[in-house]
Amino acid sequence: MNVKFCYLLPAFIWAISLAGCASKTALETSSAPLHVQKLDKSALKATGSENQARALPAHKAQLAFYQAPKTLAGLQLDGEISSEYARTLRYRGPNSKEQLTLTLSGLPTGWDSMPAHRAVAGYYSELRQRRVNKALSNSAYALSIISEQLVDLEGNPSAQSQMRWIEPNRPIQNQALLVTLINNHFVRISNASYQQKTRWLLQQAKRALAEFKAAQAVTAP
Repeated sequence: MNVKFCYLLPAFIWAISLAGCASKTALETSSAPLHVQKLDKSALKATGSENQARALPAHKAQLAFYQAPKTLAGLQLDGEISSEYARTLRYRGPNSKEQLTLTLSGLPTGWDSMPAHRAVAGYYSELRQRRVNKALSNSAYALSIISEQLVDLEGNPSAQSQMRWIEPNRPIQNQALLVTLINNHFVRISNASYQQKTRWLLQQAKRALAEFKAAQAVTAP
């Protein structure tokens, strides 16, 4: 297997000890940090409950009342997948060159008493681990993590990352991931493009979150 590399920010070092780094080489480091307010790093301690993120909520998540906008960040709604505990909205751009998914899910059992920023960081850690595992499953795959941040976004904690995914016989795919909380429900936005840069994708994810909140009949915190 080729040597793999991850670029990490200190806010997530505690999570990285659980997951091997997953990228062939450092394709690029972030040229400039995102200008956002950082959360208190002293609060980012390992909870020892990372695996709990896979536990189902104690009760069925009430996700049906969320409106599904026909468009988000200029992309058209392309379908929806729902279960008892999660709801995923899929959006695509012209010719499917850009894609974005917004997933709503309930808090795992016992996480309702956890500080919001720790819950967001823990959930992000699980999502990150899944991508790392996929990269490690095949030596031809590579995941380059360009930046990771846990920040205060519009008064709510938000985990944000910019990544690049490599697999054989395909162009490099730029990706972004954003995780936050609305009304005690996780909101996960992930998008990808073979043309747009990772920073652009992260801004698109933020725009999609703002438009999703604006479309809701309920008041999001």
